[in-house]
Amino acid sequence: MADEVNEIRSRIDLADLIGQRVALKRVGKNWKGLCPFHDDRNPSFYVSPSIGRYRCFACGATGDAFTWVMQTQRVDFPEALEILAGIAGVRLSRQRRPDERSERQQHLAAMQAALEFFREELRRSKAARDYCARRGLDDAAIDEWELGYAPDVEAALATRLQRAGHSLAECASLFLVDRDPSGGFFDKFRGRLIFPIRNERGELVAFGGRLLGDGHPKYINSGDTPLFRKSRVLYGFPKARAAIQASGRAVLVEGYLDVIACHRADVRQAVASLGTSLTAEHAQLLRRWCEEVAILYDADEAGQKAADRAYEVLREAGFKVRFALMPAGEDPDTLLRTKGAAAVRQAVEQALPPTDFRIRRLAARVPPSDEAFWQQAFEILAEAESELDVERQVAFLAGLYPGVRDPAAAQNAIRRQLQRLRTGRARRRAPRPERETAPLAPKLSAAERTVFLSLLEPSLRTAAFEALRQEDAMETERGAALSRAIVVAFPQGIPDADPKVWMAQIEPEELRQEFADLVVDHQTKASARQIPDAIPEEFLLDALERLNASRQRRQIQRLKEEGLDDERLRELAERLKRAQQRKE
Repeated sequence: MADEVNEIRSRIDLADLIGQRVALKRVGKNWKGLCPFHDDRNPSFYVSPSIGRYRCFACGATGDAFTWVMQTQRVDFPEALEILAGIAGVRLSRQRRPDERSERQQHLAAMQAALEFFREELRRSKAARDYCARRGLDDAAIDEWELGYAPDVEAALATRLQRAGHSLAECASLFLVDRDPSGGFFDKFRGRLIFPIRNERGELVAFGGRLLGDGHPKYINSGDTPLFRKSRVLYGFPKARAAIQASGRAVLVEGYLDVIACHRADVRQAVASLGTSLTAEHAQLLRRWCEEVAILYDADEAGQKAADRAYEVLREAGFKVRFALMPAGEDPDTLLRTKGAAAVRQAVEQALPPTDFRIRRLAARVPPSDEAFWQQAFEILAEAESELDVERQVAFLAGLYPGVRDPAAAQNAIRRQLQRLRTGRARRRAPRPERETAPLAPKLSAAERTVFLSLLEPSLRTAAFEALRQEDAMETERGAALSRAIVVAFPQGIPDADPKVWMAQIEPEELRQEFADLVVDHQTKASARQIPDAIPEEFLLDALERLNASRQRRQIQRLKEEGLDDERLRELAERLKRAQQRKE
């Protein structure tokens, strides 16, 4: 087992593994990005592929490839081992039997069985395929988005799942079936077009269903289940992630068909929240991949109110937000079918800053002759993100200002009223400036750091390790503890192996992370200074001399405390002086 674990460690590129979920930027040998374990605004999450470790220097999250899989996929170590073995191409000597599958694996298997059933039923149902055709969904779109159909039959899916050996009680917890008063089970989705919902890792975790005809509710979505939290999942995200990362922008729409329409129009950054308003957790997910969001909601009043709520969430998360102007009565799906793909792309490309959008929406809703128009207009201007936005709208509003014909005078009047409003309101707290988050250096002496870092250099490893084996070699308590941990882990010397393999054998975890932090800190500083991070031999020799001199000073101090005679103290002091002269 140990050999298999080490082989997996040596084959896994941690940056590639974590990069499937977190947008990473290269920093020398390391990578950094927004931490997925807390609401990170500035990049504080570092990944070091060379030693196979990650660390957030804000919240403290840390670990290796196995820890990453266990934390992000909520699995135990044996299951993480199987997942990583599959990625690394390592054949395990013992695989779990089917009856040993984890609860999560069983849930995912039930979801996959349900999807296969829905897909088969769509191929059988002429009514469902005709509905798809009316919505402009051809076979390619149906296959790409894995669309299915739930027949309007009481327990068709329940029967299929039970025959396949899935527990219907467990399936009820997944929102696939429900229990009737007699104790039997019936299907949750019936007579609906089915939209599979995958999480950011691409796992099938939920379904959405739309009635083919009229009725209420038009849509139903899976409720929260052991696999699914709708406040954390965005429809279409696995398909949109690459485009979002490449463009630095996401496009937020309202529903399943809007997402599909945008992708068909080559707006491949489109995602949607699921049966709920956009949440801070949705925003946190997007924040790992982009800094700008274009909101493309329906043009009706309900859609615009939802857009306002989404804007507040996105602004709080630090996004640059734009609003796409949709023609009255249109959404992305209808716009694609009536005006074509170019119209969808144009709506996104011409998205307006928030202040511009809100002023124009106000002008379309309230006549400028109404006092309420100006009250709301000044409130909007007071909340503008920049003075450039304000001045642009002052110029626009001057032409609507009542009682003043001169444009310059109208602009000055608007500015005066705006200033009075701002003065009377509490000033908004200024945003904190963006700053680079750097790793914190471990509290080791400079000489100790050099010796530990030399363990990563094959040509210096033996000399550095022999220094660690010397009694009382280190200057600080932390250095002594880390030195003992390394010597205990490798009594015969550090093996000639990949550092991410042998470093994983250092115990306890706290000292292993101490070493990892030291390496990341050193590599990050070397990258910032544009110098090699390899330790030169003369640096190690100098560090060893310093540690030796420090050890002799400590010995003299202890002998003084023990009452050694003056002749012996002079002899030791002279020896220390000669050692220092040789170094100089």
